[in-house]
Amino acid sequence: MADKKLHIVMFPWLAFGHILPYLELAKLIAQKGHLISFVSTPRNIDRLPKLPPNLASHLQLIKLPLPKLHNLPDNAEATTDVPYNLVPFLKKAYDALEQPLARFLESSTPDWIFYDFAPYWAGPLASNLGIKTVFFSIFSAPAMGFLGSPSELMGLRYFEIMRLSDNLSDDNDSGVSDTYRYGATIQNCDIVADWLDQQRKGTVVYVAFGSETKPSQEDVREIALGLEKSGFPFFWVLRIQRGPYDENVLQLPDGFEDRIRGRGVVCTSWVPQLKILGHESVGGFLTHSGGSSVVEAIQNEKPLVLLTFLADQGMNARVLEEKKMGYSVPRDERDGSFTSESVAESLRLVMVEEEGRIYREKIKEVKDLFVNRERQDRYVNDLLAYLRDYKSTKLGDGDC
Repeated sequence: MADKKLHIVMFPWLAFGHILPYLELAKLIAQKGHLISFVSTPRNIDRLPKLPPNLASHLQLIKLPLPKLHNLPDNAEATTDVPYNLVPFLKKAYDALEQPLARFLESSTPDWIFYDFAPYWAGPLASNLGIKTVFFSIFSAPAMGFLGSPSELMGLRYFEIMRLSDNLSDDNDSGVSDTYRYGATIQNCDIVADWLDQQRKGTVVYVAFGSETKPSQEDVREIALGLEKSGFPFFWVLRIQRGPYDENVLQLPDGFEDRIRGRGVVCTSWVPQLKILGHESVGGFLTHSGGSSVVEAIQNEKPLVLLTFLADQGMNARVLEEKKMGYSVPRDERDGSFTSESVAESLRLVMVEEEGRIYREKIKEVKDLFVNRERQDRYVNDLLAYLRDYKSTKLGDGDC
């Protein structure tokens, strides 16, 4: 059975913070000679990084058109395309993929399907078709442990769920904003590598909060002023809108651009984060504690300053703090507010001060856990061995 080749379908949630980790696992498995059918919507598939040519015969990209909902803007196929208040409609459209996915599964007869947290219907659907299932979570183990078992999650009342979530948004009407292109005013992001090359080694703060996070206007003000007060050169990836239909456009403080001109870059479009983190001029990373960003920082030995916003980020930050792998910006315990002074002081602590040396050293110590190819290869081999040898025994309510 060791040489049996598997056909695995992967079906991530419509967020690039989920799609890209699924794609990385898909590539690792495809490299072993197994067939992967990676399923998403057309626009999301078209936005994926180009696949290595050697994987073309083992990793097929399957486009399932997203059903149209009147509440959902045209071309909105990922969370990055819509403001927070429209994400529930994106989930409704995603649920409407149940039948198209069923037809694909019936015609392709895979051995397994890996699915995300959102399609609660995928497990029963696959079981009815005789396809084995894996719930592949991109959330950390502490976050999963905090959330609890399926029975506990399904038993939560609405007000209890709402009080667990800090992902709150304004109740805005949708519409195309006249100020959509505001914000990309300091420097052209196409010349980033020229700019980074001009900075001294280890002096630049890289600031980014992932594809899902849009800070509040007050958060942006304090972050901007904190970067200014820190004295460090910085490269800030700022998401001013969640898609063109988000009318709540974030703005930088008055006079900020003039005061930091030449010392800072603010970019409102996509950037090659891994390439930036790998640049020798970058000496620290102000991050939301998202799993992928943390891993990329560790791979490049960049110390972490943590500023969480939503979902499992707070739980990730607690783990990083406990391991001395990151330092959280001090905040009000109740409302999460913070000051520009706390941002500046946190950056100086982690990047240059003697008291913060532990954070700079610890990130180097743990690097091997994340870049050791032999270990990662063993993990993938163990997973595939389990999938090949799996019998029909059920694990509780589903396979995990």
